[in-house]
Amino acid sequence: MAMLPSRTIRSVVISLLALSFVLPSSADARRRRSRKGTLAIESMTDGAKVYVDGKMIGKTPFAKPIRIDPGTHKLKATKFGYSTMEMEFTIKSRRQSDMIVDLIPHSGLVKFTCNIESAEVYVDNKLMGHSPLVKTVPLGDHEIMIIKEGYNDFAAQLNVKAGEKHFVEGVLTPFNYSPEVLAIKKKEEDRAKKLAAAELEQPEPGQLSPTGPSEVEPVPAWYNGLHKQWWVWTIVGAVVTAAVAIPVAATSGGGQPVLNDHDSPIDPDRLP
Repeated sequence: MAMLPSRTIRSVVISLLALSFVLPSSADARRRRSRKGTLAIESMTDGAKVYVDGKMIGKTPFAKPIRIDPGTHKLKATKFGYSTMEMEFTIKSRRQSDMIVDLIPHSGLVKFTCNIESAEVYVDNKLMGHSPLVKTVPLGDHEIMIIKEGYNDFAAQLNVKAGEKHFVEGVLTPFNYSPEVLAIKKKEEDRAKKLAAAELEQPEPGQLSPTGPSEVEPVPAWYNGLHKQWWVWTIVGAVVTAAVAIPVAATSGGGQPVLNDHDSPIDPDRLP
């Protein structure tokens, strides 16, 4: 009997050892696959991204059920312009779980542009920003206004659909002022320029005016204007009345007897 070369024997041994590891692992994999359950997803919302335990498993609609390990899992479904759905579900071994994934629409994406930059953009009389502008707008009909001073207003109607992109391009044309309005506008501009020039010519505090020191007006005397006050004439009247009454009282008192001016003393012997 011929002996096999040692190299051949070594190769056979290595192959047998490899098979001893591969076969059990393959059996375990088949066993795990046989234990999995399935998740069947139904949805009226097309294009929603579905995540299971944080891993994306696809977009709605799903053509067939998804195989998932048994146990409790977390599901999340999202789509732009729609509400986000989050929930937990349980998968049982070798059984199918059914789930309905429907998202509620609420808004769309609108891009506003204009031939004039920094024009004001209004949606339903509410200022949204300045052009160019990209905004999320609730679904439904809306009144769009794009305006800027000196230009005619741009108005449009927009029907926003959930999850869709919309474009509004405003065109503003220069506003033609009447001659009367132009004259008033020019007058206001000239007045503003004169006020600005006057403010520039005013000296800073503590500095002399460029035209020289200004004359300081004298402080009026304290008695200026007193003759116009009613209470001044009341006091003057009282003083004049007192001045007249005192001399009269002095002259009328001359006929009164003085202390030593009296008749001679009465003799007691003459009394009856």
